Amino acid sequence: MGSDKASLLLDEKMLIEIVVDNLQEGGFSQIVVSVRDSKQSEWIKNIFKNNVRTVIDSHDSNGIWDVLKFSLPSNEIVQIISVDSPWFDGKSIRQLTNILKKNQEKIGVVPWSKDGPEPLLMQVNSSNLLEIMSNSKPMPLRKFVDSNNFRKLNWKELTNPNALKNLNYPDDFPN
Repeated sequence: MGSDKASLLLDEKMLIEIVVDNLQEGGFSQIVVSVRDSKQSEWIKNIFKNNVRTVIDSHDSNGIWDVLKFSLPSNEIVQIISVDSPWFDGKSIRQLTNILKKNQEKIGVVPWSKDGPEPLLMQVNSSNLLEIMSNSKPMPLRKFVDSNNFRKLNWKELTNPNALKNLNYPDDFPN
């Protein structure tokens, strides 16, 4: 879209604020934000009065694969969410938490849209994810989560029908 999505306004709130609020409403208090550089890190920390932690995505990394592999805490339930998914709300996050609790043998729960898996909205047991990632070569997350190790959640099962809607183009913003 040509600008920092985190700072874009929707209903008079920045997208990053909406996503952090959704995580908190979903029951997550420890929030880590992947950022592109130290300037964005300081900006994010300032917005949230240092109540979020940031991880800088290095230029020589394998993108989100390395961010997950090298910055996930051990032995925790982790909700992954992209800043351009403001409608993946607390209710959707709690729904994934409940499904993961009922499917503890799985690495995590991955929402599936009409286009396939949406791994940037998945919820995982971090230890299980890290174990399988350490034994795998970096690959696109969509391919990685397309396995029986993950519980698939069809978009029709989501209680919020707009949960998988995201903002990738200027036309995606409501008028």
